[in-house]
Amino acid sequence: MSRAIPGPSWPGCVNARDLGGLPAAGGRRIRPGALLRSELPPASAAEAISALRPGLIVDLRLPAECETLPSPLSAHPAYRNISVLGPGDSVLERMADTLTGIYSAMLDRGTARISAVLTAVAAAPPGPVLLHCHSGKDRTGVVAALALALAGVPARHIAADYAETARCLSLDDHLAALPDEAARLRSRRLFAEVTPATMLRTLAYLDARYGGPESYLTRAGFTGVAALRARLTSAWSWGITSGGTAADGGAPRRDGTPRG
Repeated sequence: MSRAIPGPSWPGCVNARDLGGLPAAGGRRIRPGALLRSELPPASAAEAISALRPGLIVDLRLPAECETLPSPLSAHPAYRNISVLGPGDSVLERMADTLTGIYSAMLDRGTARISAVLTAVAAAPPGPVLLHCHSGKDRTGVVAALALALAGVPARHIAADYAETARCLSLDDHLAALPDEAARLRSRRLFAEVTPATMLRTLAYLDARYGGPESYLTRAGFTGVAALRARLTSAWSWGITSGGTAADGGAPRRDGTPRG
């Protein structure tokens, strides 16, 4: 996938990207700097992220995870911890045998929690919105996919962005922390499923079971579809200033069309 907007360069971050430039409904695009995603930022990245003056930073991890490994941004006024998992789902790999199954279970069990995250995004004050969990793969992948789907981004573009995580993350680092070979074999198999097809199947499940993302979220009382679309999208007309940056987004003009 060709990223429409250059990803942020935050010291120590390997899985951070700006979702700006992705095509949305009605000839619009995700606005540069509106929605960012990453893994848990290391302390070395805190200054660079704070310099963006974020309007909202959502830590999607469980409260217990945040206590054990606090975010270096936890004292920032824009920081909020809104877990998308319940206390009984602290180990993702126990929720199902495949990533599609894990993501489907996350959707089934976490409607109210995911709705709370997207309500916060829709109502966020001016400034970038950053979503992150631990690795920036599963929880961040599902929430980012729903936000993009609500904004009108086609499924194939959502799936292509999700799959970029496989290129960004190092599986070896994750495997080294696991206790035994059985756990490593399982993780290798699941990591191999970080593909566009996995997210396409997840979105198809959302459509088949719930009638799509908007219908899914209205079950939990979500009313922020219009606000979220206005918050995340704009017309694709970012001009280049004399300094070589976009007049309204601070990003260079790119074609924005993914390859393939």
